[in-house]
Amino acid sequence: INNGVEYLSLTYGLEPIIKNHRVVGIKLWSRGRGVWEARASFIVDATGLARAIVRHLPKEWPVRDDIDPKDMNIAYREVRILSKEIDEPNIHRIYINKDVAPGGYWWFFPYSMMPNKVNVGLGVQGGMGYPHPKDLLYRYVLTRPEFRGSKIIEAGGAAVPTRRPVLSLIWNGIGVVGDAAYAVNPIHGGGKGSAMISSYCLANAIINGLNYGELNNNSLWDANICYLKMYGIKQGVLDIFRIFLQRLSNDDLEYGMRSKLIKEEDLNVLSLKGDLELSVVEKAMRLLAGLRRPTLLIKLRTVAKFMERVKKHYNNYPRNPENIFVWARELNSIYHEYLQKIG
Repeated sequence: INNGVEYLSLTYGLEPIIKNHRVVGIKLWSRGRGVWEARASFIVDATGLARAIVRHLPKEWPVRDDIDPKDMNIAYREVRILSKEIDEPNIHRIYINKDVAPGGYWWFFPYSMMPNKVNVGLGVQGGMGYPHPKDLLYRYVLTRPEFRGSKIIEAGGAAVPTRRPVLSLIWNGIGVVGDAAYAVNPIHGGGKGSAMISSYCLANAIINGLNYGELNNNSLWDANICYLKMYGIKQGVLDIFRIFLQRLSNDDLEYGMRSKLIKEEDLNVLSLKGDLELSVVEKAMRLLAGLRRPTLLIKLRTVAKFMERVKKHYNNYPRNPENIFVWARELNSIYHEYLQKIG
């Protein structure tokens, strides 16, 4: 605000104003003023998964890139005060169980500064007709002994994206950041760090574009290169693994973890690096572990293959906007093939 930003309270963005195939402003609604228009050289949609502005854009614009409901998680969480102190309050716990949280997970996050305060919640995959996450949380989780006598101090729910990045952060006068850009970790839906990365990349591109003299697709394209380099390539790889996890049965998941075919540290390394680094000996040991369940082993090999293909494809992201449509068709083709093979 000290640098010239004008804050508008009780104001909502309604839709973009498009002229000659370019966003030139936005329609707004303010209390006491009604609907009015604001013109701008560039608009940024940071309205989260609601995507209040970009969802009104032409479907062929790559910045729109509508989300499949199956690529989101519907989550509900409560902050509770427990009647007893928590064992190991410095540890955050995530549990994967297809009966309790189909296509997602449930979590138990203690507040380390308050030994009996926790964030407990549950998310399910969208678009599958699964029960409401609040109902599942109360049925399977809050009936556990540690929640007996606990009190709710805060509650709420939301949908979060759990997928690869948007095709482009910018297009024809408008950009997206945060959840509106699907800037998240596809495995667990966390997005604060990646939202800041997307904002940093877009802000730098805008500054450079203004110095260049014009905010167009070419002058702003570095926003995409920046985000993919800092986070987006890893995000695309994680999306392939996320789809695999959501298709595993409880038996396959339990066997994979128990036999060390899939290890806890794998998920940690994947989330941090978007890659699995296995030695020759480690690969051989896992091959032996998978021989008792060959279908799971075959699926894992398929997943590893497509993770590498997607990583290579994102590394070949176009250096100019003209080639984005061909690149996007090739990406969709890879996903189509993957979904057919993974079942």
